[in-house]
Amino acid sequence: MMKSTAEYDEVVVFGTRGNALLMLNEAELLWQGRVRVVAMVDELSNGHLHPVLGVPVLSRDERLKLYPDVPVLIMAGGIPLRKRIFHDLVAEGATIGNISTLGMEGVDKGTIFSHGTICGPRTRIGPNTRFGIGTLIEATLVGHDVTVGDFAVLSAECLVLSHIDIGAEVNIAPGAVIMNGTPQRPIRIGEGAVIGVGAVVLRDVPAGAKMIGNPAMPIRKWLKLQKMLDEM
Repeated sequence: MMKSTAEYDEVVVFGTRGNALLMLNEAELLWQGRVRVVAMVDELSNGHLHPVLGVPVLSRDERLKLYPDVPVLIMAGGIPLRKRIFHDLVAEGATIGNISTLGMEGVDKGTIFSHGTICGPRTRIGPNTRFGIGTLIEATLVGHDVTVGDFAVLSAECLVLSHIDIGAEVNIAPGAVIMNGTPQRPIRIGEGAVIGVGAVVLRDVPAGAKMIGNPAMPIRKWLKLQKMLDEM
């Protein structure tokens, strides 16, 4: 049975490097010293104190032995890694920690944060918005009537406007913009799609597509267009 919570005074953080430290800095704006990181988990390099936080860096087995009941925040950035860690922790019976911004100014009180969601405190969120399990949200804005699938990543400074359906494991890069859909025809971003840095999406994106540019287009088409322009 999956267990998760957004209420805790102590946490273990899964991840020790850049993205984890960045998200912890953001989380502290929300926590204001109330939450203490007791340990971090690194599958590849452990058995020492973290050079920045000064807490023990543990293996997965050590985490399970020493802190079985302390919620775990998954702060690794890569989607496949986040997904694997999530399911491994659930299988171990861990309580998955959420970072929920419900109650903060600019966040609609009806927003749904599913198990394992990590949401930065700078993200404004409109009504009728739902985030799936294991999502990572650092966007500047997620508008109204938006659904975000499991393990999707909405990176810093991206804008997700309104009437948008984002599939599972979609990666939206920094500065990208997903423009408005309509109630009758929401914009749909297919499962596993990648929206590149600064791309502006005006229409549906197929599953697995890699999009770049303004307006957004498949990366192969964009490269071909750039070659044509260079030859003019």
